[in-house]
Amino acid sequence: MYETNYRLSKLFGFLYGACLLRGENRFVCDAYRRASKVLAHFPEDILSIYEYEGCEGLRRSLKLGKAVISKICHLLESGGYDELTSLKEDLGEAVEFINVRGIGPKTARLLTERGIRTFEDLLRFLEGEEARTIFKSPSRVYESVRFYLSQRHLYTVPEARMIVESFLRLYPSAVAVGEYRRGEPIISVIEFAISEEDAFRLVMSGRYEGGYWMWAGERIPVRLHIYSPEDFGSVLVFATGPERHVMALQRLGDVRGETEEEVYERLGLPYIHPFQRYDGQEVVMALEGSLPPPVLPEDLTGDFHVHTTYSDGSMTPEEAVQAAIRRGYGVVALADHSPSSGGGLNVARLERKRVEIIRLREKYPYIRILHAAEVDILSDGSLDYPDEVLETLDFVIASIHNWGDEEDTTERLLKAMENPHVHVIGHPTGRVLKKRPSYRVDLDRLFRRAEETGKALEVNANPKRMDLDAYALLEGGYGGKVFLGSDAHREWDMDYMWVGCAQVSRARLRREQVGNL
Repeated sequence: MYETNYRLSKLFGFLYGACLLRGENRFVCDAYRRASKVLAHFPEDILSIYEYEGCEGLRRSLKLGKAVISKICHLLESGGYDELTSLKEDLGEAVEFINVRGIGPKTARLLTERGIRTFEDLLRFLEGEEARTIFKSPSRVYESVRFYLSQRHLYTVPEARMIVESFLRLYPSAVAVGEYRRGEPIISVIEFAISEEDAFRLVMSGRYEGGYWMWAGERIPVRLHIYSPEDFGSVLVFATGPERHVMALQRLGDVRGETEEEVYERLGLPYIHPFQRYDGQEVVMALEGSLPPPVLPEDLTGDFHVHTTYSDGSMTPEEAVQAAIRRGYGVVALADHSPSSGGGLNVARLERKRVEIIRLREKYPYIRILHAAEVDILSDGSLDYPDEVLETLDFVIASIHNWGDEEDTTERLLKAMENPHVHVIGHPTGRVLKKRPSYRVDLDRLFRRAEETGKALEVNANPKRMDLDAYALLEGGYGGKVFLGSDAHREWDMDYMWVGCAQVSRARLRREQVGNL
């Protein structure tokens, strides 16, 4: 990640929120959002392309609209980001209101019209009687605000990735450690193991002070672990953690070595992958020879949850197939929404998609292309397509997108499992990281029913979800089957299957439990 790319991505993300808040043209707002995401994942230096090829080069490379490219060129030419500073001063924290569950752009505008510009103002307003003139349930929105504020300082994996890649490009001796290396769904602190030479260079640059890395106009909390060649392995083990894993190792002897492999070998252990390091029990299992091998990205045969332009994805079916081929997969499930969600397909459009998939199978015979669907579980537990349609599909993901209380939600999921055409239950707890917590679901009943029926549960590897995660699977003692799916709506979503692998590995699932292997 390059500094200019990062700055521009952040700027357009803010412009998207400001655009919605001001009630501007929705197409303009969406263009800003797309620009932010494209810039965040673009592998080349935007500034270099501009310097050598100008605006036309940026247009060819980024494939963004003329107005957005013009804005990028203006920012690069002027070298200033005054617009962002001005907007932040004008709108305050109100741009973030739309990130809170239960507050849409129109509601956020109503709040700003009442002079509410900060979360402190918002919480105070929600405690008063006047809040009922805007919200049906102010108390519920109040809880959503509190949840958002509790998560605001945390990083999703894509957010952390931008910082990690930027740091590694500047300091090549560094290794990302801690939660990021373990593949945690959410990251509280970004950590690096770094050589003495690079650490000295970083400090002397004046960009690191008091635990903060000053980069791209931001103060980013970064924790450093300095190593020398002779203790590289032990520093990696300590810095990767977590503490309970390290303590379990220390009970066996000195944690030292030039490589991680040497550290574990000295302790009489096989190498324990970072994905598997958790509560120390994995050390006991490794000693006994009962720790299942980790599931790694290169082990996966395919991606079993990819959306296309037939519903709310940005890839055509052919582009999705090509993306799967580029990742070395032998199978891909093109799973678009049913009518009730995400611009889903009616039966006629589903048939058109089937015909297109038949054509793609002829063109790409070396990959299995599954005609799949993510089918809504309706309020009574029935599915959004009738059985005669479901039986024409190769792979059916049954998901809830409108949730009720624990009993209602659990019963709907259990009923969906009884349908003979369902293969997997999608994102079973419905969480969206940093926006809403998991809905209340009786996971014990869900796990037992999945084991009884042979139906799989999804480990949704979309970086916004990571649902189910390792802790739910491990603590529930799940013994059934899972499928990993990226739930990709854009190609780069497919690049986070490694975090899904981390959930499965940390949950100590056996390889025969993972449908992608």
